[in-house]
Order: sequence, then structure tokens, then C-alpha cells
Amino acid sequence: MNTFIKENEVIQIEIRKTGINGEGIGYYKKLAIFVDYALPNETVDVMITRVYDNRAMAKLVKIHKKSEFRATPFCPVYEQCGGCQFQHITYEQSLIEKREMILSSFDRYISFKVPRELVKDTIGADDPKNYRNKASLPVQSKKRNEIGMYQANSHKFIAIDACPVQDKNINRILKTILDLMNTYKVDGFDPKFNKGYIKSLVVRVSEDTKEAQVSFILFNDSKFLDRMVKKLIEVEPMIKSVFKVLSKPNKKNPFFSDAPIKLYGKDTIQAKLDGYTFDLKPDAFFQLNTPQAHKFYLKMKELARLKKSEVAIDAYAGVAPVSHYIAKDCKHVYAIELDESSCISAKKSLNENGIDNVTVLHSDFNRALSGLKEKEIDVMFFDPPRTGLGTETIKLILESKPKRIIYGSCNPSTLAKDLNVLLDHYFLEETSPLDMFPYTSLVESVSLLTLKPVENTIN
Repeated sequence: MNTFIKENEVIQIEIRKTGINGEGIGYYKKLAIFVDYALPNETVDVMITRVYDNRAMAKLVKIHKKSEFRATPFCPVYEQCGGCQFQHITYEQSLIEKREMILSSFDRYISFKVPRELVKDTIGADDPKNYRNKASLPVQSKKRNEIGMYQANSHKFIAIDACPVQDKNINRILKTILDLMNTYKVDGFDPKFNKGYIKSLVVRVSEDTKEAQVSFILFNDSKFLDRMVKKLIEVEPMIKSVFKVLSKPNKKNPFFSDAPIKLYGKDTIQAKLDGYTFDLKPDAFFQLNTPQAHKFYLKMKELARLKKSEVAIDAYAGVAPVSHYIAKDCKHVYAIELDESSCISAKKSLNENGIDNVTVLHSDFNRALSGLKEKEIDVMFFDPPRTGLGTETIKLILESKPKRIIYGSCNPSTLAKDLNVLLDHYFLEETSPLDMFPYTSLVESVSLLTLKPVENTIN
């Protein structure tokens, strides 16, 4: 334990860089100090809030020297909500910081120096506000019903009237639901007394098809819910699909902890990407930023440089957007997805879009690849969760030896850790960061890896 610095002590430091969660990082007697809402090149007073052996957390108290890139947040609850981390910085500079996050992860986790020029400029959003096509938000009822977010690293509920990074249709629909909850006496959850009806609301919209889907996540069912839903679809004709879910404890999926039960309308709504139509169930995964998702999949397709004679694997396929984008450029695609519901949606979308050279495999990657060992796989596409590929998957990739790997990542740290192993056998040709979630500290990327000749590999 460090003895030269104590909690509640106020010190002055210079912020040197941005951390992986968007915080500013400075140093005091060689100890790293992490400060929310501080920017590189700022001189600041901070109050120490937590001390560890190798770092300390601090709260920003005063800015003596302000960064030229500091911006005024546009959300009234920005510092309370925790949903965004980058509203205090200009959007253009945030793109630069996100590239630096990837470079920092490469420096930390890859055993050799990756040339900086291999990490390209971050692909930004044309419109960085009102981009989220889906909202999953808690509801609480104390003196009145409120929708909000939980403060970062806490259970403190922060009420919000409208979120500036959510689609405007979502904000309007949420407000309508709140008004109807009060009218029909369908109260939100009260955590203090463990009572009430609606714990959370999930609203998804498709701007292209002008459709919306609403899911009520319930603590208790209510006899008034059906009447409220009837009025809701009358007031909001954009809503084509309504479900309820009886909530159960589930750390992996706190919203869809049980099978959704349809209350009204269609089983799915449709979203569009690059002219392709995707049928989305309430619990289906689909990228939250449709315009940036298009750029993401285009970049994967561009880097792959597919030939008509080649066979590809689309791993962690979800509803198979990657397969849709690449199918016409290659001989065949095997889309591998563990979630059965996503497989059903993928097959339906592929059929509706007239794509007949994609085989959807309901399986984990390891089992599916074993079944394909007689096939020569030229290119493998990956878009894994934040945990990355993992040891077993990487082992199977190296045994299969695809000529090219396209790695879509949503976590610079796990990307770098995976590359540290893969780059014994592959060259890193390019990593292109992409801003899927503007004004947050999250950064996606697409990397191209090409197989080394045998004499260049490390045993």
C-alpha cells in the first residue's frame, strides 16, 4: 500500500494521456492517477478518492490549464449518468484519442513494437448524435414514474427526460409510455419496497422501415398492461411489435432473462443495411448505430479482398450481416452462431435477400470448425464479444491456417492480447479504428492479418 498519498488529499498533476475508459491519466511520484473528465495536457487539482498499490483514482477539483480540445457537454446529466464519457472533448479530437487507445493497448500487450502507421485514422460518424437505434433503460417509481440510467459503478438511479445520443423516435416513444403508465396506473419498479410492475423498457427502432418494437421487462404482471398497450399503439403507430418479459435473475442478460411473450403485432421488425433486410426479434443482437455498422461491414469486406473461388467463415455471426455483405464476392460462406434465435433470423434474412451461398451453422466456433476440417477455408471473419477470441479459438485458427483473418473488435485490450499470439504466424497489415459509439470511450476496429510463409513463423 502506498503511504505517500492518502484518500481525500488534494494534489496538482498534469494529465499525460487518455485511459481505456476515457479518463485522464497523470502521475504523482510515479504513481498513475486516474481522473474522470480530465484531458491530456491539462494541469489540474484532483482529490484522491481511492488508493491502490499501483494506481489511484481521483475526482477533478479545478482546472488550472485547460485543453484546447475541451468542449461543453450537451447533456444535462452527463457527469451523473455515466452512459457517455467523451462529451467534454470535441468530437474530432475524440476520434484521435480512440486511435491512441488502440496504440496504447498494442504497446502494452503486444511483445514487439507495432508500427504506428498500421493503425489508421478513426472512421468517424457523419452525425454523432441521436444514433442509437435501441434503448434498454431501467424504470423506477418513487414519487412518480421515471426512466433513467444507473450512475457509473453504482446502483444510483439517474432520471433522464431524453437522451441526445438516442434516436429521436425512441425518446418520443419512451415519453409516451411514461405518460400512459401514469394514466393506467402501471407503475415502475420501486426497489426500496420491492414492488411495482415495469423494471425496464427496451425500445428498438428502424429508421429505414419506420418500425418500432417495444418490450416491457416486468417485475410483476399487471392486469392494466394490455389496455395500456392498446392505447400505446394507437398513439404511436410506428410501433409494430410489443412484447413482455417476466424478469428473472440473470447476470448475462438482465433484460431478456426469459422468453419474450408477444402482446401485439409482428414477431419481428425489419432493419436495413446496404439494401439488405434483417428480421429482428426483441432479443436479437444488431449493431446499435446503423450508419456506422454499414461502414464497419464495408471495411471488413474491403480488407478481405475476396475472390470468387474462395471459401469464408463468418464466426460469431449473429443475424449474419457479415455474410450478407461478402456472399456475392466469394464461392461460399459458413456463418457460425451459437444462439438459436439468431440462427433462425439469419436463415430467414438470407432467404428473403436471395442469398443462397451461405450455410448457417447453429454451433460454437470450435465444434463447427471440427466439422469443416475437410474444407479449405481461405478467409475467416471474426466479430467476437468484448472477451475476444480466447486461447482455444486461437489454437484452432492456427491449426486451420486461413490465408487471411479479418478481426472485428470492440475491445482494444483483448484485440491486442489475441494479436500477440496470432502475430507469431500472421502479419498485421492494417487496423482501422471505427467510432461505433460517439461520445463514449468505446472504440471498434477492423484488422487484416495475412498468413506468414512457413520460414517466417515462430514455433
